[in-house]
Parts: sequence; structure tokens; C-alpha cells
Amino acid sequence: MEDEDLYDGIPVADLPVTEVDVPEPVHLRRSLRYQGEIDIKPAAAVEAALDLRGLIARDPRSRTGEAIRVVGFSFTAGRLLVVVLLPDDHPPTGLWHVVTAWPAGRGLRAAYAAADEEEMGE
Repeated sequence: MEDEDLYDGIPVADLPVTEVDVPEPVHLRRSLRYQGEIDIKPAAAVEAALDLRGLIARDPRSRTGEAIRVVGFSFTAGRLLVVVLLPDDHPPTGLWHVVTAWPAGRGLRAAYAAADEEEMGE
């Protein structure tokens, strides 16, 4: 059996994400950094991060190892988003801060749909 990925002693998939804020909304203005990219509204990033069906994983690009990614749906944006979050506390108590967000690609959309179908089949 493979060791479960733990974050401060908590399985990554079970990390509490109950409150989310956006301390620096400029990081959601992707069009400033990448030509042709869409900007994500802070409310959409928060909504996606709080998606109860969201997929939670470590952020593979985190320099400190503290960031996680949530793939969740935002009704405000009308799409699935990837939201990078940093915890307010260690171990995480539920409050997270949005670092950035972007529209989910095809592979993540498929993983989200598959997880949703699996949950419905239980």
C-alpha cells in the first residue's frame, strides 16, 4: 500500500477549505502577464475554491511546498477553475488565501467529471 500524501499530518484530499479570501486580486489579472488569457474575478476564484466537489492536490510548482490546488466549478465564471491556495495557519484550519487561478484544461475537466461520476455511482 502506498503512503498517503499528508499535509501537516492531514491527508491532502481531506484538507479543510472552509473560508477563502483574495489578498492580492492583481494576481488574477492573467491578461497582464499572458497575452490572450482571461482574467478571473475574485468571487469566481473563491467560489471554485469552495466547491464541495472540488479536487484538492498539492501544487507541483509551489516553491515552499505549502501551496495546494483546488479544481472546482465557478457558476460566476461559468467554468471549471484551478485555484492555487496558501494556508493561513499550520496545520490548516480552513482559512486559505488565493494566490492565482486559471481555467482548467481538458485533462482536469475530465478528472473532475470522472470524480463526480464516481461519487454519483456510490
